[in-house]
Amino acid sequence: MPTAQRQQLPLWSVILTGEEQHGVPLLSTQWLGYNKPTPFCTFVGSRSMLQHTWDRADQLSHPNCKITVVQKSYLHEACTQLGGRVPGIIMTEPQHQSMVVSLFLALTYLQVKDPHSLVVAYPSDHFVYPEDLFLRTVQRIIWATEESADHIFILEAAESNDQHSGCSVVLDNQLGWIHGTPVYGVKDLSQEPVPHEAENPFSQTHYLSTTSILVAKSEILWNLGWHYHPQMMETFDELQDAIGTSYERTVLEKTFQKLKLYDASLLSLLQLAPNLAIIELEHVRWSHWREPGHVLEDLAGIGKQPAFPIEYA
Repeated sequence: MPTAQRQQLPLWSVILTGEEQHGVPLLSTQWLGYNKPTPFCTFVGSRSMLQHTWDRADQLSHPNCKITVVQKSYLHEACTQLGGRVPGIIMTEPQHQSMVVSLFLALTYLQVKDPHSLVVAYPSDHFVYPEDLFLRTVQRIIWATEESADHIFILEAAESNDQHSGCSVVLDNQLGWIHGTPVYGVKDLSQEPVPHEAENPFSQTHYLSTTSILVAKSEILWNLGWHYHPQMMETFDELQDAIGTSYERTVLEKTFQKLKLYDASLLSLLQLAPNLAIIELEHVRWSHWREPGHVLEDLAGIGKQPAFPIEYA
């Protein structure tokens, strides 16, 4: 990919805490006695999933250039977990609707704060090891986005627990290389789970799990929203006009009353993107924990003891 086209842009991290929950919250209920969302749980060591995500993001973008989207009922929990970290901007949504709504809520504020920025969106309920190799891959995606600023880049990975529960990715032609890592276009994304026997090492169809980590220019994502979900974007436009005013909170509450129909997954939005590219996460153990057994399996794989009693898994 031609380095002459690279344009260094202000980099912002968007941390999404309202992820789809699977079987892991049952573990926190048994362990703690109440339901605690996965991002706020500490499964190993002394940091929660959200704290791990914050710390990773702050290594690539300035800690002040960070937006964390939190459901209002968990704002206190998020603030208590800062532990001396630079908070950046913590935004509350009255209730969680979908990843798409959370992402565009952050982009609404970013359009006012820094409209020509580059955005890295991170879910905060994913297991990643080792973190240094993960961050190198994300940095390569950032560089690739600077060189192909009209593309949306997503990170794809083979889940560590050997479960094909993510989307299938049909690769298009290779777009180039970025620091030794191949970059591919995308022909198709599918939300259908893929059985093991469908794997074919000689096929151009790669069955990978989406990490939902994406990198793109803020305005590219913003335009994508206007192109495919104009009614949703009109609602966010009203909120944008209220930012910084005394009635901002009132407009935000009304905004979420109007957004109840926009519960589409992030993947379904990305399927509509005309310029989508993929970089594969290699040599990194990654998992979107869906069951307590997956937590134990991954921690055993890296020689770590869980921070919860094993019998609860």
